[in-house]
Formats: sequence, C-alpha cells, structure tokens
Amino acid sequence: MALMFNRNTKTIKDVYDDFSRGKLIVDLSYQRRKVWLLQDKVRLIETVLLELIIPEVFFWPADIDVDTGEMVIHIVDGQQRITSIVEFIHGDFSLDSKYLLNDTIKEYCGKRKFDDLPSEYKNKVWLYKLSVVDIDPSFNKKAITEMFYRLNLTNYSLNPQERRNSKESYFGDMAEALSELDFWKKCRVFSSADARRMKDVEYCCSIYILANEGIVDQTNDKKINDYYDDFAESFDNNEILTKKIESAMDVIIKLCDKVTLSFISKKAQMYTLFSLVFKLMDDEIQFNSEIFERFKLFVITYNLFRNEYNLSFSESNLQELNEHIKKYKLASSEGINKFRNRAIRLQTLFEICVSMPGEVKECLRSLTVTYEQQKLSDVSFEAFDSDDIVDNV
Repeated sequence: MALMFNRNTKTIKDVYDDFSRGKLIVDLSYQRRKVWLLQDKVRLIETVLLELIIPEVFFWPADIDVDTGEMVIHIVDGQQRITSIVEFIHGDFSLDSKYLLNDTIKEYCGKRKFDDLPSEYKNKVWLYKLSVVDIDPSFNKKAITEMFYRLNLTNYSLNPQERRNSKESYFGDMAEALSELDFWKKCRVFSSADARRMKDVEYCCSIYILANEGIVDQTNDKKINDYYDDFAESFDNNEILTKKIESAMDVIIKLCDKVTLSFISKKAQMYTLFSLVFKLMDDEIQFNSEIFERFKLFVITYNLFRNEYNLSFSESNLQELNEHIKKYKLASSEGINKFRNRAIRLQTLFEICVSMPGEVKECLRSLTVTYEQQKLSDVSFEAFDSDDIVDNV
C-alpha cells in the first residue's frame, strides 16, 4: 500500500481546542517523555510571537471516540511543541525574560503569562498556523511506531533509549515498570533529568540483563538493543528475574543509611551492589549484620581515599587493602561500564564484605585514620601555600 500523507495548516486555536477536548492526544506507548526545559518552551513561544516558522507536526487519526463519534488523533511527532503551547495558554509558565532573544518581545511580553499578554500578542498566538502533516487513517499502530522511529532515527536530540522506546517490546515494558518502583526514589539514584530522558529505563534494562546473564560489557548500546529485539514478544514470563531483582532491592535498602546513601546513589556503585547481592544469592550466602558492618566501613574508607595519595604501609594486610581500595576507585572513575572494571568492583567488594578474615574491619578503621590524617595534611599544606599567604610575605 502506498504511503499517503496530506499537508495543510491548522491554527493554534484549532489545535488547542482539539487537545483540550481530548480529541488530540499523545500516545506514550511509543513517544518519548516530555523533556523540554523552560528555556525551550519560552523560545518556542517567542518564535510563535515573532510569526516565524516552526517545524511541522505529524497527526494520525487513530480511532473514534464511541461517545462523541469524533476521531481521536495521535500526535506522532511534535508532542513537545504542542504540549508547550497548550501549557503556555493554560498559564503553566511565564516568558522568563532571560530566555528571550528578541528585544521587542522581551519588552512587551517578558515575564508575562498568556493571560497577561497584550491583546495583539494573544491574537498572534491564536491565529498562528502550524504546519501539519495528516497521516492516512488506514495506517496501523505498527506502521505508526515504525514511522516515529524513522522520523527520529537521525534526530540527535533523541538519545538511544528514547529511540528504543518507539519500538514495541515486552522487555522494554518490563524495564519501564521496574524504573517506576519506589526503591529508586529511596536510594536517590535517578535525577529528574534522568527521568525526562528515560535514562532510568535504560539503567533498569541493565539491571535486568545483569540478573539474567551476570556482568556484561555495556560500553555501547548493542546489548540493550538486542534485548529489545530478541524479547519483543515475551520476557521473564515466570517473573523469576523480577523477583530476584526485588529480593536484591530488599537487601540493598538494608545497606542504605545516612552514611552509605551518597555512595549507593551513584549508578555505578548501585550496579556493583546488585552484582554483589546476586552473587550472595547464587552462592547461597545469607546477608547478615557482619556484611552490613563491613560494607559501611568500606564506604567510609573509600570516601576518604584519593587517587593522588601515594601511601605505603609496613603491615602487609594494610598495604593489600589499600591497593584493593585504590583499584576499586580506578574502576569507578573511568570506563565504568566495561566488563573488566565492573568485575573488579564486584570482586573487591565481595572480598572485603564477605571473604576476607574478620580483621579486615580493624584494617579499614586504620586506613580511615590514615586517610583522614593525609587529608588534614593536604589542607594544612594548601593553607600554607595559598596565594593570600604568599602575597603577605
């Protein structure tokens, strides 16, 4: 069947009315999340007020509302633009002057919400004509998602996970459901920016892969892309992996307190913790207070360590432990998604928390004292060598 499109224009008034009545909708099953920041929205509205052109939007008549008989239209491409315009008219944000580029717009419209605009500028908004591509209603959902994927295939403003989201994949749905658990908020792993750009979903893909295969190299997108394709129809139907991950979350929450939270909230360290807990499960090692105490001491010591410290110890056990921490630090600093560095972090943490003899706790305390002294020594040296003191000599 030949692809059929029709190009025309619609005023913002028409589009706004359709959106407000639910006739025009965003289908989040393949769309990206709303990611625009205030400055993006303000500059879009400024473009409208200047009556300059903005990129065309794609609409698809997808279904009929059985209650009203009206066609339900999907925004296939352009949801950021449409929702930003609707939000402005609703009064959700004002035109922050620091983001406006045109002096005239800044003078007459700066700091104003839509209701506060001069009448002539309100009219410019209502009468502005959007370029619209109407997609033939004979298209099915699969063709539309493929179209969305291809529209954004070379759009570098979309990251790999946002492009993956346009594919129908059961694995992707499972990862997104995992990303919505309260666990991530409690551990403060994802920022609001992560959520906007679907980096939380991408990370949860990695956790599912870890639970399924163990540690893998993820220095590129191939592994996750393969999972989206290979498990498009079904994944973890018996929920073995999901239950394994949730059990690991229960353990990690126990490791989380005011001392360890800043460490655990780092994505690389959280991945290592999942790796550790999965290993404990596989080796049938019971999590206990001894492991928690060792982990907490490790975090305290690790947080004080600096790569520039050039320390040597006469006691072999302290020297060995210092090298372990240095190696862990290096594996957490660069190439964090490489198989080798992920494996180093797991091996080091497992040895310190589980396999090393009980004296490791005392060694960690000794290293903590040494690192604190080194830090104080560095501070004293910096104070003595500061520009202020040199100028006073």
